Amino acid sequence: MKQLYFSFFILLILVASCNRKDITTDYKQDFQVEITDSLQIDYLGDLWIQDYDSVSQEFVAITKIDQELLFIDTHGELTSSLIIPSEGPNSMQGIFLLSYRNEMLNILSSASGFHFVEKNGGIKRSVRLPYQYIIHNNSIDPAFSSLGNKITYFKPANFEDLGIGGEIDFVKYLNSAPFLEVLDTVSMERHDTMDFPQTSIYADGNFYFFPFPKIQKLGDKWYLHFLFELKYYVYKEVGEEIVLEKTVDLEVEEAVLPRAESFEVAMEYSISNQRPALILQLYRFDGKTIVFYKKGIPEEQVQNLLTEPNADFYENTFAAVFDSENKLIQKGIEVPDGLIFSRAITENGEILAKKDQDFFETEEDQVIYYKLKILPEGK
Repeated sequence: MKQLYFSFFILLILVASCNRKDITTDYKQDFQVEITDSLQIDYLGDLWIQDYDSVSQEFVAITKIDQELLFIDTHGELTSSLIIPSEGPNSMQGIFLLSYRNEMLNILSSASGFHFVEKNGGIKRSVRLPYQYIIHNNSIDPAFSSLGNKITYFKPANFEDLGIGGEIDFVKYLNSAPFLEVLDTVSMERHDTMDFPQTSIYADGNFYFFPFPKIQKLGDKWYLHFLFELKYYVYKEVGEEIVLEKTVDLEVEEAVLPRAESFEVAMEYSISNQRPALILQLYRFDGKTIVFYKKGIPEEQVQNLLTEPNADFYENTFAAVFDSENKLIQKGIEVPDGLIFSRAITENGEILAKKDQDFFETEEDQVIYYKLKILPEGK
């Protein structure tokens, strides 16, 4: 998948596991994370599941081959494949974001807007954005979501605005501007919505590395979280606007925050010597919100580890469960080792997480995805 980033963007990928549990005294129910099944995908190479379509009951995945898509059934069998050409008929330049709904691929191209693509590769419709753009977020979100009879999506940066005020002003803009653009695909009229939450550390006037917001429409609400912050934000629709309804704190003790700096040093800011707390993925199922997260490693401890040869930066991963009102039920839930969480979740609440071969120091002829469920203990 092609992704365009500024030179100062770095995607930190941390994957590990846990071996202990934090429990408060007023839980209504104890939950556990269990591996209930697995997909053993017969594919020589690597692939990453992007989405799940409940109509076809298939997953769609990308591979290291440029613009190759694979379709996989719920048993792990490859049902078909597709390479979208970069030249000629039915072509596009760069698959940046990808959704799979009602047996139709929705794709945000790196350069040419939105495309509705059939499984045979035919482009049924295209919606080109009325400006040249660059996408400055690394979150693997859906290509777009609906808002009434319009579509909304993470707002890319307009090329015409990139040079205004210099790099520091643009970085400040990323920590203050609305997140979403709403587009009428008939009239091509558009407006911004979903304001930056002032309850976030990223809104306090300091620089904490780039926020990398992740936005999902789950049911009738919108969920936002940042990479290095153990909070999530619930938004609701008010007409054609998306407004903040609630800030939800994971209430994690000893969570490590990223280091605060001034915006003037943003271009030199490094996350390589930090291991802040972070949210790996957020899901909604059966009226509950499920969050997978890490607490982080204190910076002093990281500095000590950096001086050691073959240092082990192993971190525990935890899950938290919230009720239908986004009130905490349980946190610190044990999570199996060595998982990379996709955003895919089935209609049965099965969360797809990839077996990390680097973590297990193995090389296998298959790509393995586990199906995880959040279950009451004893079931």
